[in-house]
Amino acid sequence: MGPEPVSESELAEARDLLCELVSIPSASGAEGRITERLEDWAHEHAVPNRRVPAENGRESLVLGDSREPVLAIAAHVDTVSATWPEATVPRVVGNTVHGLGAVDDKGGVLACLLAARALARRGVNFTQIPAVFAFPVDEETSGSGSRALAIDLSPRFAIALEGSSLRPGTAECGDLEAMVHVHGVAAHGSLVELGDNAAHAAAKLIAGLESLGLGGEEHPLLGASVASVTEVSTGDGMNVVPDSCSLRLRIRLIPGQDLQETIHLIESYAAGFNATVEMVEGTVPFELPGNSPLLDALDGATLAVLGEKRGPIGVPAWTDAHNFVDFGGSEAIVFGPGSIETAHTPEEHIDVTEIVQCSRIFTRLLEPESIGSLRAADPRPDPARYRKELP
Repeated sequence: MGPEPVSESELAEARDLLCELVSIPSASGAEGRITERLEDWAHEHAVPNRRVPAENGRESLVLGDSREPVLAIAAHVDTVSATWPEATVPRVVGNTVHGLGAVDDKGGVLACLLAARALARRGVNFTQIPAVFAFPVDEETSGSGSRALAIDLSPRFAIALEGSSLRPGTAECGDLEAMVHVHGVAAHGSLVELGDNAAHAAAKLIAGLESLGLGGEEHPLLGASVASVTEVSTGDGMNVVPDSCSLRLRIRLIPGQDLQETIHLIESYAAGFNATVEMVEGTVPFELPGNSPLLDALDGATLAVLGEKRGPIGVPAWTDAHNFVDFGGSEAIVFGPGSIETAHTPEEHIDVTEIVQCSRIFTRLLEPESIGSLRAADPRPDPARYRKELP
């Protein structure tokens, strides 16, 4: 069984719509125009919608009527800020659209729109579907949009769209980011023996990071936990032995690692170099439970559209799925058209064929039998940690 054929008219429409979305600048903090366009689109196609405000005053959009959905499918509308000329001027080569946001995440946004429209054209009553499409703001910065959506919707299951080549991302890394401040003793640069050079101590600290043993922590989809230094700053000027040196340390966390234990490990290690640790951010890794009906339902829909199930992958970066897990208590998968390999670069692009295929997968996922299997799932083992009271 091969993939369902995609017609030229479908591809042409997808190219045109994606070019329109790419041409609307929507860097984090400036998503208003694209949210308004999606809202207008929903009205044009008689799809119920509402806005959900985040704590910073920006608003995400929800398509669908369910206030307590069993499934939320979310594609963020913001992009990184453009750092190259004509970033938001789309360029089409065959079925491939180039431009900022094409794959991250406007291709995913379009897949959701096409799926919602397909349901509307079938005469589906959105009040009877226990699922919604959501378009969070602020994914590229602080994640406030999906955080508010997770609290508002508290879905039992969630799909966060990112370019995964239509493979389910069932495990996502966590991240520990900290500033490590190494302390020394200042002295005149010609009398180095009178000082204690913090930069030299910092170099030894960096060289010894492998001794932490993080590489012994390994995940079949995400690989090993690893520590890396991404920024170093030291010194107050010429001819002075520096009495301080600061490092930005990042540690990739994988399922099974405990965030607090890792923080204590770093603090103990840093103390051996007369250094202190200042936490910047810590996120806990997550993994879809092995018996989750969400993966079975998504695999079934993918098989029907592509003629094959595609094996799971690990997700090496933070996505909105994290907030649905942490704040909504959801079981979550990362899934979407295209690949993030070119995201955030002048080479960003996506083949619209995958966008059409992704929309069909979602349409099948929301068919009565498939969505019914999710509805019949056992209650979540733990209640949502944060839940907005329904009116």
